[in-house]
Amino acid sequence: MYKSCQSELASKRQRELEQGLLQLMLKRNYEDISVSELCDHLQIPRKAFYRYFSSKDGALYALIDHTLADFFEIPTAPGKARGTALGDLDLYFVFWYENRSLLDALNRSSLSGILVERANSFALHEGHLPRQFKKLSPNIQGLAMAFSVCGLMSMILHWHRGGFQIVPDEMAKIAKSLLAAPLLPL
Repeated sequence: MYKSCQSELASKRQRELEQGLLQLMLKRNYEDISVSELCDHLQIPRKAFYRYFSSKDGALYALIDHTLADFFEIPTAPGKARGTALGDLDLYFVFWYENRSLLDALNRSSLSGILVERANSFALHEGHLPRQFKKLSPNIQGLAMAFSVCGLMSMILHWHRGGFQIVPDEMAKIAKSLLAAPLLPL
């Protein structure tokens, strides 16, 4: 798939390759892009690509995974409270609005489902569990994360496909109300 880089320079180069793939995906369908074309676009030899990735899919997964990881590295914006449901949701919607080029590229190639899968896997395996989920058994944690992450990512994708007609803080309020609302009508 993709290699974990040991140096800052290697990480930077890997991210450049991922961004090159994103640039091409914004113009063409993913299936129509070859590793050779990506390397030509970035003016690097093919063997440089294979230092970081075992395949084109590995580069795509790295692009998605590293974007997901970026969310946990952003500083809290002034006036936004990290660690509260509304604050975290607001940051999440702002983050995806700012990363809409990835959403555009994935949607263009009908690959949005991979984002949902990777987001769910990332949340479970990287230890980004909400406090209330940590009290649950590991099996139930997985179910709770799948329910939450898949729901949130589906909202993000629906919001994106609708042209971001609602501002991020309103989306956060909607998501928070849905997470606390009963599932069945009374």
